[in-house]
Amino acid sequence: MSKIFAKIVSTIVSPVLILAVFPYVVILKATGDLSAAFFWTIFSWIFLLAFFVFFLLGIEKGYFSDIDVSKRSQRPLLFTFSIGLSLFYVVFLYFLKAPDILFITLFGLIFGLISMELVNRITKASVHVAAVSAFATALVLGFGPFYLLSFSLVPLVAWARIKTHNHTRRQTVIGFSMGILITLIVYVIFKYMV
Repeated sequence: MSKIFAKIVSTIVSPVLILAVFPYVVILKATGDLSAAFFWTIFSWIFLLAFFVFFLLGIEKGYFSDIDVSKRSQRPLLFTFSIGLSLFYVVFLYFLKAPDILFITLFGLIFGLISMELVNRITKASVHVAAVSAFATALVLGFGPFYLLSFSLVPLVAWARIKTHNHTRRQTVIGFSMGILITLIVYVIFKYMV
């Protein structure tokens, strides 16, 4: 029963689902415009859908062994495609004059993907835990200390990833550290340097 619950947690708090809600949260916070937040979220979903189609085709063709891309050797293809798709997305954002916060978010995503790819060459890190810790860190930085409560999701997701045998404790700690560190680096760059 606990393994089923762990799979449910892994699915609900997956990087793709976090990315599905993130544009709405950051745009609404940055602009206060509900219709802009809704528009850019739906627009972002087009690119998430493209990622999802690529991912499912990759599983079908055998490029990815499973939905978690458990084999470290298969992750570079996923990271490379994600970076390319993100850069393509940036082009659209530029021509459609998207809110600056989306560019900052995308910079963080691309920086995170490149960092995960580099770490992946040495060891496997939990992208699930990295994504939830990055999201929690962004909430705290953007909305204040009340959102420290969102960090309570981190141990739950780490437990789920360990319980489903997708990661070790060490890999979840690496993911947690990377999520926080990458978000803080991006925050400092755009808050104090740009």
